[in-house]
Amino acid sequence: MNHPARRRRLFVWLCVWTCLAALLGGRLFAIQVAEARRFQGHDLLRLSVDQRREQFVVDSGRGDILDRNGRSLTGRTFLGLVVLPPWHPAPSDDRLRRLAEILGHPAEEVSRALSNLKGPGLLSFPGPEGRSVPAELTGAQAEAIQRLGIGGVLPRQVRIRYDDRSLARHVVGFIGEDPDLIIQAYDGRYPLDEPVGKMGLERVFQEDLRGGGPVRTLHFYVDGKGRPLPGLGIRETADPDTGLKVQTTLDAEIQQQVEAALDRVGIRRGSAVVMDIRTGDVLAMASRPNFDQNRIPDHPADYPRNFAVQADFPGSVFKIVTAAAALDAGLLSASDRFDCPGYIQIGDGVLRCWKVHGAETAEEAFAGSCNVAFAQVAIKAGRDVLDRYARALGLGQRVGQVVNQRDVFDGEDPGSVFSGPGDAPRLLANTGIGQENVRISPLQAAALAATVAADGRRPAPRLVTQLLTARGDPYRTFPPAEPVRVLRPETARELGRWMREAVVSPQGTAHLLARAAWPVAGKTGTAQTGDPHKVHQWFVGFFPYDRPQYALAVNALDVPADLGLRYPEAAALEIVNSLAAQNPAR
Repeated sequence: MNHPARRRRLFVWLCVWTCLAALLGGRLFAIQVAEARRFQGHDLLRLSVDQRREQFVVDSGRGDILDRNGRSLTGRTFLGLVVLPPWHPAPSDDRLRRLAEILGHPAEEVSRALSNLKGPGLLSFPGPEGRSVPAELTGAQAEAIQRLGIGGVLPRQVRIRYDDRSLARHVVGFIGEDPDLIIQAYDGRYPLDEPVGKMGLERVFQEDLRGGGPVRTLHFYVDGKGRPLPGLGIRETADPDTGLKVQTTLDAEIQQQVEAALDRVGIRRGSAVVMDIRTGDVLAMASRPNFDQNRIPDHPADYPRNFAVQADFPGSVFKIVTAAAALDAGLLSASDRFDCPGYIQIGDGVLRCWKVHGAETAEEAFAGSCNVAFAQVAIKAGRDVLDRYARALGLGQRVGQVVNQRDVFDGEDPGSVFSGPGDAPRLLANTGIGQENVRISPLQAAALAATVAADGRRPAPRLVTQLLTARGDPYRTFPPAEPVRVLRPETARELGRWMREAVVSPQGTAHLLARAAWPVAGKTGTAQTGDPHKVHQWFVGFFPYDRPQYALAVNALDVPADLGLRYPEAAALEIVNSLAAQNPAR
């Protein structure tokens, strides 16, 4: 028997395993003891404690997004009731009954609201449309609750970022937890559970708004079963506020009026833009349907869409471009005459008009939105002229403000005019009336109207004016860009008169605006969508006509084709009248 050889092999294996165990033990000692506070750049002791920490962020320290007058669009401070679940009073606890009396809610409702909180949060009750609304306390209520001595029910001045009063939600965007985004876009520099900007200005200015992280927190420590660890209790921390504020061009009062107009008129899917003609500053930008910034979809494909920067079929609104190109190139004048029998033969096809206009001048054809006349104008102008003027007027490209090589108007769609080669008469005719491959956004349309109103100078749309420190001191400014001349002044003035005629003429398609408190110039559009049962409706214009100040674009998308109602003009009328009431001294 070869017992000595077997014993030697066994001895060797024992030595190997002993060495491996020693190495493993040494490594564990190094990780857990010797290098615990600096292992691969991490403090493992702090991380192990953090795993047992529950916290409620009283103030995230994230900078506010402000309107032009300094009014916050992202934040409201109020006296709320912070609840830390391990200290809930039992249903039989008399303090629960007394808490309910102070809050003015039934004890069962308060008990249910408390039990719904699985982690630290604000005590909330059911509100409109199924949303939870945080309880807001008076000073007297807060003092009475404090006297109850319920350890985990704490009145505190808290700051919430969004609520049911939030304005300009599609522009502001939202924040949310996204560990993958933090790792991919921000190199893992933030805690993986920290909410980050995922849409709108919250996303574009994430690094500026964030600052150094939360500035006020309530936290406590629990064991593996979620029970408070003895002796540690509840702790409150406060750190300096370092998040920058983003000041926008939006006017909260005008924004509120625009959103109210869309909702009152009943635009379920669409948008509106109000722009300062002189500077290109966007004073209001609203999109519908609206959404809850505290309830966001899991996947980016399901995020809300800001239709104000999304390009779509404009229909006859594009006749502004066709007219501008032909007038400026000397190919059209107001007195040129056309005859509209309700259709026009182009090659082996027929392009139909929405009505029989009969004999008409170019100006009358514009006011009455005649397809027959503008198909002929587009064919005469040709592809090169149409394309050159469309691009000069800002179509087929992003026109919005850019900061640090990022589009401030998040998700801005450049749209298109021609998407392929060719100059066939049928292609030109359809393009000239805003169909075929033409796609523009309400932001581009508002800039187009502003260009006409400003004697042919195209403004650059601006949304953000400056960054401010947490104390409100200027940090970085973004002045408006100089307007670019793209039309001769006489062309713009002639086109402005045509747009005014579309409103004041009884045959004008925008005649509803003739009753507005201020004189308005504009152009309507009804675009085919590919679905015979649905159309897009548009109104684009500027006001007051005699002293232009505002440009406006409104669209209503996917409207039933046989409805017989015009949503954009009704909304525009409300917006104009609201602004006129706001400026009675004009």
